[in-house]
Amino acid sequence: MNKKEVRKIIRERRENLSKEYIEKASDIIFQALSEDENFKNAKIIMSYLDFKNEVMTDKINNFIKNQNKILVLPKVISSDKMIVIEDKGKYTQSKFGNFEPDGEEYTGRIDLIITPGVAFDKLKNRVGFGRGYYDRFFEIHKEAIKIAIAFDIQIFEDEIETDIYDKKVDKLITETKIY
Repeated sequence: MNKKEVRKIIRERRENLSKEYIEKASDIIFQALSEDENFKNAKIIMSYLDFKNEVMTDKINNFIKNQNKILVLPKVISSDKMIVIEDKGKYTQSKFGNFEPDGEEYTGRIDLIITPGVAFDKLKNRVGFGRGYYDRFFEIHKEAIKIAIAFDIQIFEDEIETDIYDKKVDKLITETKIY
């Protein structure tokens, strides 16, 4: 199955999730993430602001800040570039409709990247939204551990078609499994 088909199937599945399910599954994923040794040991963590029935990240992001860790969030600045900005609680709405941080670019080291995605397979291959922002970002921050968070409905049994630019994640956490 090609990436375009995968994106369409998963978007439809996610649109059908209830708010209650999203909240409950997000809490379970948060709990598993908070117990992960890589997460516990990370000092500078990149996360994201959830959008359109993604795993909710409010609890995760607040937890990171309350643990005196540095939280950085992504901001798209051009058709092929994403930067990160330290979260100071100021946000603007992007042309895609999601919220992004407002502030100066953070250029330091990142220990761990909490990674969104449209779909994944059990081999930890990731299909994003199709613009390659995260794959390019992973190339710059090779030392960072990449942990994806997703719902079970986003995981494909069969291997997802990938190309040379697609980067796997190191770990994948859903509400029922850790890959």
